[in-house]
Amino acid sequence: SASNKSNKKTSIWQTVINVFPWFILIFLLMAILNTVGAFQNINGASKFFKTGYKFLITTALAGVGFKIHLKDLLTKGIKPIILGGCTWLAVATSSLLFINLFASYVG
Repeated sequence: SASNKSNKKTSIWQTVINVFPWFILIFLLMAILNTVGAFQNINGASKFFKTGYKFLITTALAGVGFKIHLKDLLTKGIKPIILGGCTWLAVATSSLLFINLFASYVG
């Protein structure tokens, strides 16, 4: 019972570790480092990130798009589409909020 609960917690924790998209943490770390100016003194780093981000974003979106099949969307019903719309709305709203909150800090 107590050891069973411990095993269950460990397995849940392991599941979270295995399925968590770690690129999110790396993205946040890079965003923080860029915000505090860590890359300003490195020759070419800022230019690399400015030109490279378009390619990386396009590649990521293409990867997501290639996994979507219209037949799957139609057979799953409206719920995934509503979830995607809600997710898009949350990302758009939070992005605009953060842009407005931190606009005065960006020179």
